[in-house]
Amino acid sequence: MSFKRVACGTQAHALCLDISSSGILFEASEAADVGRALEIRTFPADRITPPLTALIEVIRCTKTDEGHFRIVGAIKGIKSQAPDPINS
Repeated sequence: MSFKRVACGTQAHALCLDISSSGILFEASEAADVGRALEIRTFPADRITPPLTALIEVIRCTKTDEGHFRIVGAIKGIKSQAPDPINS
């Protein structure tokens, strides 16, 4: 998956650990500020599940023992669930 900071547009890659209809948990190499808006994009391994682009609000960010960051976000809106024409 990837995420982009809405305010400045910087993008980073992350590993999705859990996702539901209302939230997401992912691990990244950089922190995200609580309360900030991020645009996330998932790239599921199976071809049955389409990519997802959504807006989230960061509600928690904790540093792991390995130096990565576990980020929890509340999904505020779905932007797209259409197949990605680049990766199709």
